[in-house]
Amino acid sequence: MNVLYKNNIYICSQIYLIKYLNNIFFYLLNLMNSSQGLLENLRKVISLVDQLRDIGLNDYIKLPRIVVLGIQSAGKSSLLEQIVGIDFLPRGSGVVTRRPLELRLQNVPKTTQTETTGEFIHEIKGKKFTNFAEVKQQIIALTDKVCGNSKNIVDQPIILQIQGPNCPDLTLVDLPGITRIAVGDQPKNIEEITTSMAKRYCEDPSTIILCAVAANADMTTSDALLMAKRLDPNGDRTIGVLTKIDIMDQGTDALSMLKGKEVPLKYGYVGVKLRSQQDINDNTSVADAIKKEKNYFANHPVYSSIPGEIFGSQVLTKKLTMILYKHIRSFLPQLMSEINGRVRKIEKRLNDMGPGLPYEDSDKLHYIWQLIHEFSVRYKNSISGSYEKSKLNNLSLPPAGAKIRIQFQELYDDYLDPNFKCLKKRKDEDIIQVIQKYQAQAIPGFLPVDAFYALLDPELKKLSSPAVQCVDETYAILEEYAHKILEAQLKQLPAIQQLLKEQVLNVLQDCKKRALDSVNESLEAELNYIFTNDSNYLAGKQYTKFGDQAKDNQQNNKGDPMVNELKNKIEHFFKLVVRTIRDNIPKLIGYFLVKGVQTQMLLQLQQNLMKNPQFLKELSEPPQVVEERKKLNREVETFKNAQKLIKRDPDLSEYILKVAEEEGVQIEKPDKSKATIKPKIQEKTDVPQEQEPPKKPNDPTPTKLNQQPQQDQKVTQQPQQQQQQQGQGSGRTQQNTQVNQPLGKAPQGQQGPLQTGQKQTLTQQYNSQVDKSVASALQNDQVKAQMGAAGGAAAKAALANQVPGAPDWALNAAEKAGQQAATSDAANKAIQEQVSQQLKVDDQPVQKPPAKKGLFGFIQNKDQ
Repeated sequence: MNVLYKNNIYICSQIYLIKYLNNIFFYLLNLMNSSQGLLENLRKVISLVDQLRDIGLNDYIKLPRIVVLGIQSAGKSSLLEQIVGIDFLPRGSGVVTRRPLELRLQNVPKTTQTETTGEFIHEIKGKKFTNFAEVKQQIIALTDKVCGNSKNIVDQPIILQIQGPNCPDLTLVDLPGITRIAVGDQPKNIEEITTSMAKRYCEDPSTIILCAVAANADMTTSDALLMAKRLDPNGDRTIGVLTKIDIMDQGTDALSMLKGKEVPLKYGYVGVKLRSQQDINDNTSVADAIKKEKNYFANHPVYSSIPGEIFGSQVLTKKLTMILYKHIRSFLPQLMSEINGRVRKIEKRLNDMGPGLPYEDSDKLHYIWQLIHEFSVRYKNSISGSYEKSKLNNLSLPPAGAKIRIQFQELYDDYLDPNFKCLKKRKDEDIIQVIQKYQAQAIPGFLPVDAFYALLDPELKKLSSPAVQCVDETYAILEEYAHKILEAQLKQLPAIQQLLKEQVLNVLQDCKKRALDSVNESLEAELNYIFTNDSNYLAGKQYTKFGDQAKDNQQNNKGDPMVNELKNKIEHFFKLVVRTIRDNIPKLIGYFLVKGVQTQMLLQLQQNLMKNPQFLKELSEPPQVVEERKKLNREVETFKNAQKLIKRDPDLSEYILKVAEEEGVQIEKPDKSKATIKPKIQEKTDVPQEQEPPKKPNDPTPTKLNQQPQQDQKVTQQPQQQQQQQGQGSGRTQQNTQVNQPLGKAPQGQQGPLQTGQKQTLTQQYNSQVDKSVASALQNDQVKAQMGAAGGAAAKAALANQVPGAPDWALNAAEKAGQQAATSDAANKAIQEQVSQQLKVDDQPVQKPPAKKGLFGFIQNKDQ
């Protein structure tokens, strides 16, 4: 019985190990597919930023990049060569890097390109180098071409694109090393030059700083690390590289530096062993140097025992690639938003500035003709009050016609009072004297006509001043609106604006003169020719307002009758004149001035334009305006090209839009490479599931993928169906509940046997022993080794199958991940639960399920 029992445990453990490794295999298959997609996305975003930099966007918006920062002779050149995998950088004494070198590395599959090529995409377009000794010479030649043969340093980057099957997808900028003392013919202020350039590149928040620090010196005194900490105080965008780790003093190591105990950084440190000068003299290839580096760390008495990926240039390359990818990916929505905002702002400014001015006289004439026509239309609309959807007409003022009409309505308003008397200030004695003065030739009993004229004429002359004032005020309103429209329309053309103002004023003054002449003539007619057909006046009735019924004249019996009659006649006639000119004067002003300006403005300006060649001479913009327009046009063209580049890829566009919909909140998509996959267990039962213990920081156990392969679903479906069938009986459900509770603790709402003092039943004791036995069996070192070996082999095979020609470091990483996943706590727990569940028995009989074989046919159902 004991042997059979152990055999069952062993068989079940192997079965579920196979099942779990099968899950891992398909998970790794998905992981490789997603990794392959990740590589494609990585190429997309890094290539996108390089293209945006090529079209000049970096001149206006700083783009993400990795900048290599280090002091002179810190090993930056050797570090870059081991990242690229090729010997291509010049070497020498003093400052060798005198121009920043922008390296654009692109991984190309072997099926597309078998050998690595280099191209200077800006300075030597179209020529690809396969001999990297030539690339080295070209770097020297391009440096001397710009910097001269001296040791001058110029901030004009050399852009070198390297493509090949062994290249990573990465973009780095190598800066001249920080140098304290000038040597030979180097500039005396070499420290200031190198430091200011490094600061200029690294102070941008979108820049990742790759700080190279020599491990054989005190890192707290490193100039490069000191500058990095100043520009990035929290170390949020700095990754450290410890070079020369192999030439540290005997008995010392770099563990404290690598762990960030001295100077902590967000991305930590990576230790590398680079080619020494002797290796270079011996023509040791970069590939051999990388192998020596691996052997060095693998066999080092201290470093070989340190877990985690913190050693080796290949580890650094992988880390840099992922850092840059995530950095760019999080930056893209912000970049697109900023580009859109800048385009709107520039287009608004260009619209305000208007189009550029022509050069040919014929084009200039046509342009001025258009300006005059546009001004005339807007001026006419501003007078009439017509709606025009133009910001140049939005003067925050009511229409000129409305203001003019208010002036007309208020004309002679003081004379409309019914109690107004034009002869109010004249006493009866004064009027008698006037009558007596002109009585000599009058018929006795009749009023003298000259007395009528003598008293009326001074009062009529008083009507001239309000009329002239109305003309002046109307003219002032028209002139004000003309000036405002011209200033808004020709703000960028002050000379043309001034010339047009003069011409407009001439037209206004001509129209004003005609209006004023007509008004004066009308007043002179009223003054010098006394006549009326008013029936009330002729009948001797009192003056009434228009619309009132006339009444008989009831004269005041007090005073001299002739005086009263003369006063009544004069008052009545004066009011008739006021009523007449109060209608006529606005008509005259409106016709000759207001309407005259609207009808004659365009014609007069066009005629004056043909007679005045000064317009053509003055039609030129100030130099600063021309430069501003050119600059804005270049910017908006760059931004629109950037929009096209970003929108060209639907995946990137979809991602940017998704983040934009979240109102600026940065949301990262789930990283499928970090999801945990667990064997599916009983999902539709009443059995409470135990909460998974927290995962250890270094536990690479994958989480459950959102979509598993079809084969994986089939494998996991069998235990689910079997458990659902087994859980149909009430006894089984109760027993399962007890199994999932800690020993001695009853489920909620029940009393456990140990709590009540009762002894465990034989079944409970058996099930408890099953848990212990299975757990003990799975802790066997041999079983663990088999599980780890199987998981590593499955992962490595999956990668090799899905990614033909995958590099060794990727295969080794996949094997290591598979081993860790197969021996993780989650895997152990899942297998233990499944095996124990199959071996346990119930306290009471359960309903017989349909006859069915056990898992894979190894175990028969007990009741079959």
